[in-house]
Amino acid sequence: MATLAPQAPWAMRLVTDRLPVGPPSYTAVTLDPSTQTAVYTDAAGQPIEMGGHGTSKTTGTASMSGGRDGQKPQPQTQDDHTTDYESD
Repeated sequence: MATLAPQAPWAMRLVTDRLPVGPPSYTAVTLDPSTQTAVYTDAAGQPIEMGGHGTSKTTGTASMSGGRDGQKPQPQTQDDHTTDYESD
């Protein structure tokens, strides 16, 4: 009887890294006590800019909920929210 080697589940075999993996561009992270924000520093101890993470904007969507045959559609009502992310 032949023995099959165990394999990862089908979906897990399709997973790949989304971004290239490499060393971080900073060597330390500290908290600035006056602004309560993170300060990233390089190997020489100089602060470096980490860039923006984007801004989320939520907007409402509206739709017409219809009446039955021969009736006018009901007024628009807000029935859902959509979140959109924009780069800084």
